[in-house]
Amino acid sequence: MRPLTSIELHLLLRPPCHSDRSSSLNNLAAALQGRFDQKGVLTDLDEAIDLHRAALALYPPCHSDRSTSLSNLATSLQDRFKQRGVLSHLDEAIDLHQAALAIRPQGHSSRSLSLNNLATTLQSRFDRMGVLSDLDEAIDLHRAAHALHPPGHAFRSLSLDKLATSLRDRFKQRGALCDLDEAIDLHRAALAL
Repeated sequence: MRPLTSIELHLLLRPPCHSDRSSSLNNLAAALQGRFDQKGVLTDLDEAIDLHRAALALYPPCHSDRSTSLSNLATSLQDRFKQRGVLSHLDEAIDLHQAALAIRPQGHSSRSLSLNNLATTLQSRFDRMGVLSDLDEAIDLHRAAHALHPPGHAFRSLSLDKLATSLRDRFKQRGALCDLDEAIDLHRAALAL
């Protein structure tokens, strides 16, 4: 029998009615997600998803940490989709990212993260299913995220590259040279940073 980790011990000390239980659940889920990222053990990912679900269930709709909990669960489900290829995992991740974005209004410090997360997940579904409306929406979301990254912002280069990649993918589908020209300009701008 292995010894309990400090996070597992915190969970034991924080029964279901404890106000900080959701935080402990998220911390354990993040640790398991990290171990999955390092070792690729699917049971760690599955347990992380279960813990993220349990943590999310404890947050009322107006709780300030609910959007982060939604995003964490969505990210874990995206990883499960990458491992197993089950489209329902990706669809659920999209729904969760949409819910997180809905409670991160204009001016919220994590809005650009939610925009990019949702865009990336829609791009993944486009890659799998080929539905152009997913790609169009991803481009719109990447544009909105990019608008929140003014010159000098730490994530400006990344947002330029993500938008450029999506535009390049759309050029491959529709052949509109304006998409390719814009993608080239955006990649050049990212390189200049």
